Amino acid sequence: MMDRSYALDQPSALSPPSRGVQLIDMDRLSGPLASVRALVRRTQMRLMQWLIDVVVRKALRLWMRDREAALTYIDRWRAYHMRPDTVSESVIEVNAVRAAPRGMLTPPPAECQWFAPHKGEPHGFVFYVHGGSFIADASPKITAMVAKFAAQSNARVFAPSYRLAPEHPCPAAVDDIVSAFRWFRREWPNEPVVALAESAGAAILLAALQRLRDDGEALPQGVVLLSPWVDVSLQSWSVIAASLAGTTPYSMESMAMTAHLYLQGFPATDPVASPLYGSFAEFPPMLIHASKCDMVYDDAVRLADKVRDSGGDLTVRLWTAESHAWEQTSSPRARQSIDLAAEFIQRCLD
Repeated sequence: MMDRSYALDQPSALSPPSRGVQLIDMDRLSGPLASVRALVRRTQMRLMQWLIDVVVRKALRLWMRDREAALTYIDRWRAYHMRPDTVSESVIEVNAVRAAPRGMLTPPPAECQWFAPHKGEPHGFVFYVHGGSFIADASPKITAMVAKFAAQSNARVFAPSYRLAPEHPCPAAVDDIVSAFRWFRREWPNEPVVALAESAGAAILLAALQRLRDDGEALPQGVVLLSPWVDVSLQSWSVIAASLAGTTPYSMESMAMTAHLYLQGFPATDPVASPLYGSFAEFPPMLIHASKCDMVYDDAVRLADKVRDSGGDLTVRLWTAESHAWEQTSSPRARQSIDLAAEFIQRCLD
């Protein structure tokens, strides 16, 4: 059994703590350089907030009055989101090969991507669920990040797709991930697997795992969540605070509109939509990486509370000044987060 520990800047946020609270300030800067960096970062974030608000507001307005026009507009935005990225492609080529394992008896239930490390013989699998605010596929930057996980974890990665909102509202995505995981277990019943997700993918993954557990099915050996968005009712204080402070490219308005496109009348606090409100009893060891500057920082903290209260095996690491799902970047902190998560994955697979 792994030690249950929190790596926190503010342990009081999770008091009473589990045994052995570890105080870590993952990336604090000081002096003039920090002030300049903060100013530049906040300006960039404000511009991104404005752009994302414009895009999502128009999509929602069109959806309410002309769904065909809305889908045309959303598809155009998705194409921009998925535009080729030569840097990302080079990262994929260096770290992993796109190759499905041999011996599959049946095809997967939906489109998927496979990755295997370039070097060494892979051991076990990573079952990956991408983010994208419930409305977009995995971008080239996300795909490059997954390739890094394949290399650092020395494991094959199975990344199934799922139906996107608004064409397919909740719970379509959860249904698809449940089907994909069941298919995976039928094909490789004895192989160890760790589930990995970032952002909105965490909500879809956790809801799927809660359903699988309730149906008496085996869960993965571990769960890794990066910047998890697990409460689409937006009741976390950080949603407001980060939006007003300009420390994130997303605003509360854009998140609320995206959630509306995903839910379309489905209750926001139903665990299928917001697994934070579900049970985490009998869950496998879990690792959460999050940033205090992020909109969903409090989602991570509240999730940690729920897992701890259920007696779960949990490790949380919090950075102080990173962006949402910063593991998609090429920064030293992105490499640090991926390396630490890969160590956790390897321990679970072993």
